[in-house]
Amino acid sequence: MGHGYRVGLAVGIVAVGALTGCGATSAPKQRVGATSAADPVAAARHDAVAAYEGMWDDMAKAGETADWQDPALATHATDSALDILVQILKADDKDGAVLKGGPPTMNPTITSMLPSSSPAVVTLKDCLKSPNWLMYRKSTGALWDDKPSGNRATTAEVVLSQGVWKVVAFSSGNLGSC
Repeated sequence: MGHGYRVGLAVGIVAVGALTGCGATSAPKQRVGATSAADPVAAARHDAVAAYEGMWDDMAKAGETADWQDPALATHATDSALDILVQILKADDKDGAVLKGGPPTMNPTITSMLPSSSPAVVTLKDCLKSPNWLMYRKSTGALWDDKPSGNRATTAEVVLSQGVWKVVAFSSGNLGSC
């Protein structure tokens, strides 16, 4: 698989590639204007989106150094979502590549919430926009290739477990799919 394709993988498609992380563990992302627990639907909507956005922020930071062992990657992602991020970063690290110019621009929308009265599983869709999130050679800082990044239709499942919202799975379409 080509290196330009892996940049797309970093934006969410399920496959083997690589990026990496920095070393500081971050707290789960909180969005300004957090809603009260008195409205569990609004709180779930808010917190699930914050976890999704936090996952991409963590990935972008980790991608700058290709540190696939960065514990911050597990702040907002778990299960297959975390596995994908780690595999992408491992491959980039092995190849001597890093990502710069991220995170992607996000504008997720909720497509389902279960159960409806007190959600613990939220599905969302997004068009990840990453025209400047590109691969560079770790050794020289030079651009890896001339393949542009771009927009990808993305879906994600975010789950509340032990009081914390995390992305458990995600997938992305082909470049230009949104």
